[in-house]
Amino acid sequence: MTSDQCFERYKLRSHYLAERNVISTSDRAAMSRKIIEKLVTLPIFTRNHFFIYCSYQSEVETLMLLQRCLAEGKSVSVPLTVPQQSELLAVAITNPATDLSPGYKGIPEPIPSLAEIRRVNPQSIDIAIIPGAVFDRSGCRMGYGGGYYDRFLAKKAPQAYRIGLAFSLQLVNRIPALSHDAPLDMLITEKEVFVWVRSGNEKNSGL
Repeated sequence: MTSDQCFERYKLRSHYLAERNVISTSDRAAMSRKIIEKLVTLPIFTRNHFFIYCSYQSEVETLMLLQRCLAEGKSVSVPLTVPQQSELLAVAITNPATDLSPGYKGIPEPIPSLAEIRRVNPQSIDIAIIPGAVFDRSGCRMGYGGGYYDRFLAKKAPQAYRIGLAFSLQLVNRIPALSHDAPLDMLITEKEVFVWVRSGNEKNSGL
């Protein structure tokens, strides 16, 4: 990555995170509800194993989705960050109220006692619900700079159908993508649903 690309990505990420951070609590909750309602009406919601990020700060809120999936008897796993190895683990939860506590950088994560006994095989994940700072109209996603989700999706769960959740203000025409950026299969905002055919996933439209 050139210094110009690095600076451009830094500017994009900083700008759109700042924009997202000024959304009011009530507006964020209302828009998050619309996004989740769009997702649960799609045919792809019939899948079984959902890997879902636990929302933090100004991200699209996912607690409602966690609860809905669990209520419908789906298998639900969430990320556990292992910064020493710069990787994510997938850990099953059954009750967000008791299974989650502030973890890496304050992000809700599985409590330490669950890390080993409920660790799941990432290759069993059907749907991966992932956050991001900026998204574009060709399916590219820019995360927070650590590459955790890119590595997890590419190396541990390449079969998972990748769905990004974002507010419409996070959408741009083009992101200066890098070779290791994991492309999305779908992006859902409060206004639109975008679907792309990712190489190697041609048989799965998500709709």
